[in-house]
Amino acid sequence: MSSLRDQVLSHYRHAATTIASTTYTSLTPTSNPPQSSLPPDSDPKAQALQDLLYRQATLLLKLDSTAQDDDNTKTPDVDQCLLRQRLSDLASICMTAFYAYRFDLLPYHWRWMYTDTLILMSHYKVVQSIRRAGFNENMLLDGIVEDLDRALIVAGGAGEALGRTWIERTLDLLERFSKEEEEEAARTKPPLNLKQGLLLQQDSRFSTAEPYGRPTLSLEKTCPRYENWTLDRFERYMNEDSQGRPQPIVFTDLIGDWPAFEDRPWSSAEYLLERTFGGRRLVPVEVGRSYVDEGWRQELIPFKAFLKRYIDPTLFSSSEDEEEDDHTTKEASTRVGYLAQHNLFQQIPALRNDIQVPDFCWADVPPHPTDPSKQNQPRLEVPQLNAWFGPARTITPLHTDGYHNLLCQVVGTKYVRLYAPEETKWLRPRGTEHGVDMSNTSELDIGVLEGWDEEEEDDDDGGGAAVEWESVRRELEGVPYWETVLGPGDTLVIPIGWWHYVRSLSISFSVSFWWN
Repeated sequence: MSSLRDQVLSHYRHAATTIASTTYTSLTPTSNPPQSSLPPDSDPKAQALQDLLYRQATLLLKLDSTAQDDDNTKTPDVDQCLLRQRLSDLASICMTAFYAYRFDLLPYHWRWMYTDTLILMSHYKVVQSIRRAGFNENMLLDGIVEDLDRALIVAGGAGEALGRTWIERTLDLLERFSKEEEEEAARTKPPLNLKQGLLLQQDSRFSTAEPYGRPTLSLEKTCPRYENWTLDRFERYMNEDSQGRPQPIVFTDLIGDWPAFEDRPWSSAEYLLERTFGGRRLVPVEVGRSYVDEGWRQELIPFKAFLKRYIDPTLFSSSEDEEEDDHTTKEASTRVGYLAQHNLFQQIPALRNDIQVPDFCWADVPPHPTDPSKQNQPRLEVPQLNAWFGPARTITPLHTDGYHNLLCQVVGTKYVRLYAPEETKWLRPRGTEHGVDMSNTSELDIGVLEGWDEEEEDDDDGGGAAVEWESVRRELEGVPYWETVLGPGDTLVIPIGWWHYVRSLSISFSVSFWWN
């Protein structure tokens, strides 16, 4: 038995033992306090599910004990079908709580219990994998990683003794164990492609082509570009030089030394697959051109599937993933998928090491210039990071943020148009839609207004819509805006309250830093 195999099993046994002794309805987490005023011990449904989860953890420990035998001759006295079903039922019931509450009001014990349930589900798959002679002999490893990533993405890795820290440690162990098995298989069997046949071409760099063209920039509206600014110079610009009303500007020298450009290149599909456990890590993907379009939806899929369906299918061999059905492939050819506004770097810390927080994020900055009470958010102790990765023609519709923003371009090119907060009256902010305040998003579709995109089909005869857009175009004729095209190494300063529309011109990977 390998040392890593021992570590994986021991790590999981400790988790199951911990879960079997956890009382969700009486413990108060210290690092992530409940956001709901509902007293945990007043939830009898949660208490009943806690008892059920305790019993599954105990059964799993019994099943796990037989996986310690290298000959696998022991027959566990556990109904494995029922164990699987109970864990699946627990996860489903926990999810009903996620739908019943607004997320910021969801009682913490539901997120905690969901995380622990998925840990046990992955534990069961680990036991099955090891009992069947390892990960290289079956497809269970994908399911193990999926369970752990769902706990991170959906529940935030909630928990005290286990939670996010335990999950990150486990994924690291599993990845090392998997690589050890691959290397052993390569020594004892015909050569395997240790990259799992992932790439067809020797050069796995993403294309820089802009298949839908590039807007022509107006010289007088183009954001000015600067370099060699100190933090003090930037702080003066944001507060004194602009009287607290800074305009968007581009810096060309803030991020050029990031490892993500050369040493650990994000422009390489091969590198990104390596950093995402062979592409197994789950990512949330927005399917559709824009989150305000009809039919837009979100899905959780493995990173490798995201690359193949939405980024560049030509990077992969035609025989790879033949199990994908035809309708998925056809849909991907007509729909766009966007990994948007996701804290990928908290989920996958290995990628966090490829970038650095720009010094300008520590500058003292002014409040919202026109409506501080509406836009200002609680003070951030550290900048908030988000990843934006998608193919050409992915957009973020015209909207505002509650923070100052540094938008850093790493791969590909993006067009950005910006309107000052003072122009809000012309930009038609949305109202409350389906119970959600959408006032930070405009009704205006810049792509349709400029003729870059076709108008979404309407149930009406369509005659009135064209007249309406023409009226809007005339209305906006004198409204000033700034614009720019960002290339690799560029950083756009988007001051708080500024409306901005963002459009990928090529395959594009960006990072935003929000701060206040």
